[in-house]
Amino acid sequence: MNDILSFGWADPTSLGLELSKPIQRVSIEFEPHGKPASLTLWRQDGTGLRLCSTMHDVAERTEVGVLQFERVSSAKEGEIAVEIASEFRDKIAVSKLVVQESGIIAESGIVLTSSNDSEIVVVAADFPYFLAIQGLLPEPYTFRPEYPLERYSRVPLT
Repeated sequence: MNDILSFGWADPTSLGLELSKPIQRVSIEFEPHGKPASLTLWRQDGTGLRLCSTMHDVAERTEVGVLQFERVSSAKEGEIAVEIASEFRDKIAVSKLVVQESGIIAESGIVLTSSNDSEIVVVAADFPYFLAIQGLLPEPYTFRPEYPLERYSRVPLT
């Protein structure tokens, strides 16, 4: 039996329910070299759900990123607002991205799918403690997940 590194979520509410709520806007905290350190999904009621990545040692010299989530009521200083497609302002289907590494299964990312099948992918990045984000950021940003997307299994999150 494989051990599982689950998403970090301390709230009693279902994480799947929280992530499926319509998104009004998003904001991103970037580190000085342009890597996303956190992403906040803002709802119509003014509350936010902030995502970041933490690292877990799974074998000697091998670590894997797992997403952490927290409910927030205000943006961090320096967060930058990013445009979001209007189709995400309606109910969203949510999948988690899981990866197996050194006998451990890690919940490393999410896929938010709108009613017209547009997607936002947020997954642990190839650089520890950062995020790779697809579907929100324009060039020259490069989507660089910790592992190739084909290596992740997509599992519905309810």
